[in-house]
Amino acid sequence: KPLLAGDGKSLKEKIVLEEERKWWSAGLSTGWDSLYMFRGVNVLRGDQSYGSGLYWTDLNFTWNLTDDDFLTVGNWIAFGTQKTSYKENDAYINYTHTFGDLSLSFGYIFYYVFSEPNLYSHELNWKAAYTFNLPAGITLTPSLAYYLNLGPDTEDSGIAPQPSGFLLARVDASIPLYKDVLSLAPWIGYGTNFEYNAKVESDGSLNWFNGANNLELGIG
Repeated sequence: KPLLAGDGKSLKEKIVLEEERKWWSAGLSTGWDSLYMFRGVNVLRGDQSYGSGLYWTDLNFTWNLTDDDFLTVGNWIAFGTQKTSYKENDAYINYTHTFGDLSLSFGYIFYYVFSEPNLYSHELNWKAAYTFNLPAGITLTPSLAYYLNLGPDTEDSGIAPQPSGFLLARVDASIPLYKDVLSLAPWIGYGTNFEYNAKVESDGSLNWFNGANNLELGIG
C-alpha cells in the first residue's frame, strides 16, 4: 500500500509524512551496450557483420503532479564504440497516469543523429501496462507500446518513412531472490513493423514492409 494510505497512523504522523513526500525526483544513468538494438534492428551493423557497441548517458527529471500523475523530461546521448563517428542525441517528455496497478503513458521523442547529412525525427508514443502481484513477491507486467513516426520523410533527412509505426508487445517479470536487494528480471517481447524498418532486397533496394519484425528475450 502507499505510504500515505494512513493505516494505523495518527493525524500528526500523517502530516509529517505528507510534508516529507517529495514532489520531484531526478535520475542519472550511464552504460554500454554490445550492440545498438533499436526497434528490433541492429542499427550500426553497416559493413560489419556484428555491428558497433554503444556508450550512452541519460539524465531525466520527474515531477510528481499528484499521487497518480507523473511528468518526466529527459535527454539521452550516445556514441558508437567501434563506429566512433556515430553520435546521437534524443530529448523526450512523458506523462503517466496510474489507476492502481494499471498505468497509461503518452510521450514525445525528438531524435537527432550527427551524420552526413544530419538525420532527425519527431515521434509520439503510447503505452499501457498492468502489474499482476503474484505470491512470494513475484510480479508480472504485460505491456503494449506503439510508436508513431511523424517525420520528416527519409528523403528529407528523416530516420524512417513518414508516417510509419512500430508496435511492441512485452511481458516483464520480477522474481525476488534475496529480500529487496537482489531479484531476477526476465522479459519477452514481440515487435510488429508498420513500415518503420526496411528489408534489403537482392538488388540493394529497401522494402519498407508491414508485419512481424522481431522476437526478443532477455534477463537482468
